[in-house]
Amino acid sequence: MNDIVWVVNERDAGEYERDDHPMCVYPKEWSLAYAQKHWMLASPPNPGFLGAFPGREWACLDAERRGCWGVLQLDDNITTLTFPRGNSKSCREIVNRNGGLAMFADILSAVALSTNGRMVGANLGAMPSIKLGIARPGFPYSCFIEKVGSGRESWYGPYEDDITHAFQYGTRADAGSSTALVVPLLRYEKESKSKSAMRSYYDHTRAVSLQKIFPEAANIVIKQRYSNGMGAPRIYHQMRSDAIRNKLIIKDRAMFRQVKTRIEQLLIDWWELHQGLVREKITRRSVRVVNPDTDNAAL
Repeated sequence: MNDIVWVVNERDAGEYERDDHPMCVYPKEWSLAYAQKHWMLASPPNPGFLGAFPGREWACLDAERRGCWGVLQLDDNITTLTFPRGNSKSCREIVNRNGGLAMFADILSAVALSTNGRMVGANLGAMPSIKLGIARPGFPYSCFIEKVGSGRESWYGPYEDDITHAFQYGTRADAGSSTALVVPLLRYEKESKSKSAMRSYYDHTRAVSLQKIFPEAANIVIKQRYSNGMGAPRIYHQMRSDAIRNKLIIKDRAMFRQVKTRIEQLLIDWWELHQGLVREKITRRSVRVVNPDTDNAAL
């Protein structure tokens, strides 16, 4: 990993919590000019809302200026990184013990460098099914590595920019050197509700716009509830399972084998940790059943 910088909009830079790493701030004027040339809606850009895609493009340009081979594209509303499933204590703790975000960056980078994946990301925690495997063709969303330099696609927006970007890489004619991949056991959770950034502008038009752009891959569906079981009926987009046509191709088998070994060891470590936490929970509950007056702090 080379330079660590946080790419943020000039408009929002003053509101971010700072750490030891510098900010790379992109100007509002440049953002609007770029959006006007890469806008995919019929209505013109609203200077008050341009979406995330100008920032993603700036991050790629800055990585190229610095001589990097790739960039970590990261949304600012991710709350938790987990492995290999759900949001339990053991799934969070195994990530924390192995470097947190650095662990994600290492594994995603290794998959990107050893395959034809130009865009390689973690799996959204809300995805219901988990299939064991190192990587598969799919749509990375909020946490992914993108290769920069020759062969990189420009970013378009404003809605579902990550989906359309993955579609660009996943359907190109140069299948041997381009696709979009997901590492299913690397998972993340996002804010359940947010009034900032993109989410405050989300409505049914995002699904309709995506379906207009990619009618062969995106369907419009009406669901009766939100994913948490509450709320009113709402229009969603649903991507075809074969929308990413370009298959995974391993180009560096030695490196890909190292990724496989790393993930297998993480699974072993997680299972041991999970079993230990389960035993502790059973012990605490058993003591309370036998002696209900027992203080939890004494267990």
